[in-house]
Amino acid sequence: MRRAAIAISASLLALALIAPAAQGATKIHTYRAEMFLGPTPSGPESGGSITLEVVFKNKRTTPKRFTPRLVRRIEFEKVPLRCANSSGEAQTQLQLTRTLKTKIKLKKAPPPVAKKPKKRRYAFKFSHSFQGFDGTIGGKIDKKNGKGSPRAHGSFVIRDLDENPGRMNCATNGPRSWSAPRPV
Repeated sequence: MRRAAIAISASLLALALIAPAAQGATKIHTYRAEMFLGPTPSGPESGGSITLEVVFKNKRTTPKRFTPRLVRRIEFEKVPLRCANSSGEAQTQLQLTRTLKTKIKLKKAPPPVAKKPKKRRYAFKFSHSFQGFDGTIGGKIDKKNGKGSPRAHGSFVIRDLDENPGRMNCATNGPRSWSAPRPV
């Protein structure tokens, strides 16, 4: 009987050592932010919208704490760009609507300068240069006072986008800010 108990214990130990470690769970959060260019007599002028799809994961040691790991999709919808075109041609406007599949990794944001980080600090940042045109995006996913639902905010700039022969040198004319207070 004693040999059987030892054999069973040894086989269970071997199974535990050979079995792969359990993977953490995954959640997908989608953040959508409407942008406005400024006031007009008929109301605020639309600056289009941006949508980010973010992958959140947890660890086996912290099963209830999900952290953002990857921005896997960025979607621009009706973002107005001004196109300078060639010399002698009039300026035109382009409504950028495009979906970009990305693999942007997020990093833990450093604490504010000269301040001790709060115990439950939750802040992650990302930055990325677009492929195919001259532009960048950056942002942060955080929680206000380390509590509540994660929010996303940041800015992007497009310096030079050539859409087709009639629309060359298109740009945002400076950074555009975006803010999504919670996932959709």
